[in-house]
Amino acid sequence: MEQHHLSGLLTTHDIVALVRLSRTSIYRMTRQGRFPPPCSIGKGHIRWREADIRAWMEGLSPQAYGQGEPRNDPSRKRPRLS
Repeated sequence: MEQHHLSGLLTTHDIVALVRLSRTSIYRMTRQGRFPPPCSIGKGHIRWREADIRAWMEGLSPQAYGQGEPRNDPSRKRPRLS
């Protein structure tokens, strides 16, 4: 992760790399209150506090963060719509 002149603040690009979610997912989850809110640093620029992101990650269950059931588990498939 690159160093910023605003120590402890992360860009959207940093967040995508850190949490392995798409930019769209991050913004959607933020709107839904399921992801830490960013702070405005002026002129339409936003950053996330690294401490907030790390606390959010620590609060996730292992399954919610991709360490639970395998993705190809047949019991997790959606029912087919006819």
